[in-house]
Amino acid sequence: MPNLNDLRQLLEENDATYASRFAGQSRPTRDLDTLDDMIATAQQVAGEARIAMAGSASQRQEVAKEAERQLELYRSERTLIVKAQAEGGGDLRDAMVLGARANGVFHRYARHFAGQSRSSRDGSVLADMVAELQKIIKSMRELHARQPNATSISDDIDVVDGRIQQFNDERKEIAKAQTECTQQEAASAMAGAANTVFAQYRTHFAEQARVSRRPELLARLIDGAGQIADRMKAFQIQGLCDEHNDRNIGIVQDRLAVYHTELAAIRAERQKAPLAQLVAELGAAANREFAIYTKQFSGQSRETRDLSQLSAILDRLDELERQMTRIDGANAPADNAGNLRIVRDTITLYCNEWDAISAVLNKGA
Repeated sequence: MPNLNDLRQLLEENDATYASRFAGQSRPTRDLDTLDDMIATAQQVAGEARIAMAGSASQRQEVAKEAERQLELYRSERTLIVKAQAEGGGDLRDAMVLGARANGVFHRYARHFAGQSRSSRDGSVLADMVAELQKIIKSMRELHARQPNATSISDDIDVVDGRIQQFNDERKEIAKAQTECTQQEAASAMAGAANTVFAQYRTHFAEQARVSRRPELLARLIDGAGQIADRMKAFQIQGLCDEHNDRNIGIVQDRLAVYHTELAAIRAERQKAPLAQLVAELGAAANREFAIYTKQFSGQSRETRDLSQLSAILDRLDELERQMTRIDGANAPADNAGNLRIVRDTITLYCNEWDAISAVLNKGA
């Protein structure tokens, strides 16, 4: 016979899914299959609660009433989603997804560049963001060509175009900060830039499953570290006598050797992995990030949270989203489409939490 505690747990899981996947989300982009599963669960609980042997009549009624509340909410939401999707069509839904993806890139900029010292920033990260936004705006323009009267799409195009210009301008300012200074200051800036590259490697590759890692990211880190090493060597050739710079050259070269070996290993593992395994590995990697978030942030006081840890979770999820997006298409495994929707929704949720924690910490500063 059904257990009331088990039935309550099912309802709590429904509530959690609704909060993360539907509440406050754009209806044209929502997944009806997920909502249908939640409706079926609520129906099951409503029926089983009435015949449960354990618990008092009032307790059984309480669980059944909560299940009925969920049914009313979810059925109403389903009707609104169906209507929104019928009115907007696939193009509007795709435009909203593209807008959300662009917002994810904007948030990445806020986490890593806003208010940071330009001399220590890695300009190649911005170059990568620009390349990502250029792909997004290309897709937006294709949608706008099919929907020329959709002002929301044209507005999004203007916003993304402005951010591309902003990021390109910031790249120039970073380069100036790292070059238009004394040789000693430039050497110090390169040391800071190297530490930024090392931190990216730790975030994305240390103790991570190789199949789930994006080779292009590590190739970019290798290119960035190589350029840093070349500049450090140039300072040495130009006569800079600085034991820190001399030591840093060796450190960067040692890291480069490790990175090259790791890149070869990642490429080898991914090459032999069938698509189904890649999809499964990406999904498993996302689940690991969700578990870290649950342990470190769910139900915790925002005043005590570490923003850098949440930023690292978001960075890794961004990378997984990019890989899942690349797989997504007409012939992609169904599991990938489901995982991609969850990852995109979760990124939005975690970005909002990052903003909330940041506001609390800044208020207390």
